[in-house]
Amino acid sequence: MASSRQATRPATGRRERNKADKRQKIRSAARLLFLERGYDDTTIRAIARRAGVGLGTVFAYASDKRDLLFLIFNDELAEMTAAALAGIDHRRPFLDQVARVFGEHYRFFARQPALSRLMLRELTFYVAGPEAQRFQASRIRLERGLTALVDRAKAGRRLRCRESSVVIARALFSLYQAELRRWLADDKPDLAKGMRALRRMLKLQIVGLSPGDEAP
Repeated sequence: MASSRQATRPATGRRERNKADKRQKIRSAARLLFLERGYDDTTIRAIARRAGVGLGTVFAYASDKRDLLFLIFNDELAEMTAAALAGIDHRRPFLDQVARVFGEHYRFFARQPALSRLMLRELTFYVAGPEAQRFQASRIRLERGLTALVDRAKAGRRLRCRESSVVIARALFSLYQAELRRWLADDKPDLAKGMRALRRMLKLQIVGLSPGDEAP
């Protein structure tokens, strides 16, 4: 009985390594072809040929071409989001904490701006496919992390807004998404310039608008 179990484990290990190897080949082929030919002119069949796998094998990892695009990003995006949230210094002002989390995302997208633009373009109403679920999981993790930051800031009286932490986190996330798109629209996005613009907008949102002495 024991020898039977031992024989099964190496076979299972080989299958898992084979699956991981094919997945990586497909990711690499999709990345290269999207950059070489453009997303719209690249076919799934061409990706399969470049990866050296059958067309059916590609569909075992992604339901369509858009899923393949997110397959390129999802592993690294999930790791980066987790690291960004784990690395927060809670002694810093709330604005610094939020800017740091989003700054890690800016740096991530700055490494591959062309593919990042494609991903953001294809993101709208992206809900179907196995990679869609993984991407949405990363987004939810980020929003929950922001909500926890807001909760902590409220508890420390750094924020006095009575709105729910979930809504505040969603507002911060929405601003980040809008600024990210504006920044990536440049042919050569400047990371420092983009971060300055984002921080300015975050400060405006966090500090708020005060009518002062010249209110209409």
